[in-house]
Amino acid sequence: MERILGIFKRRNSEPDCEEVQNLSSDFLDDDLDVRTRQQVDAHTAWCAPCSAFMNTLRATVGLLRSTPKQRAPSGFERRVRDQIEKERSA
Repeated sequence: MERILGIFKRRNSEPDCEEVQNLSSDFLDDDLDVRTRQQVDAHTAWCAPCSAFMNTLRATVGLLRSTPKQRAPSGFERRVRDQIEKERSA
C-alpha cells in the first residue's frame, strides 16, 4: 500500500479506479489519512464500477465478520507446522 500511496501523492492527483480498488481495504478499515479517504469517497460517489466494488467488498467483509468462528481440529496446528518444517528442510 505504501508504494501505491507514494505514487498517488507524488502525482498529487485524484485516484484512478485501480488506486481506489487497491486502497479499498484500508478505506473500509478506516486506515487512510483524511485527504486520501475524502478522495476515495469522492471517486466512489461518481464512479459506478468502483462504488459497486466497494459495496461488494463491504458486504463480503460483513458476512465474514458475522460467520461463527470454529476451532481447528485437534492436531491441525502441529501438522501444519510439521509440514512447513519439512518443506523448509527440503
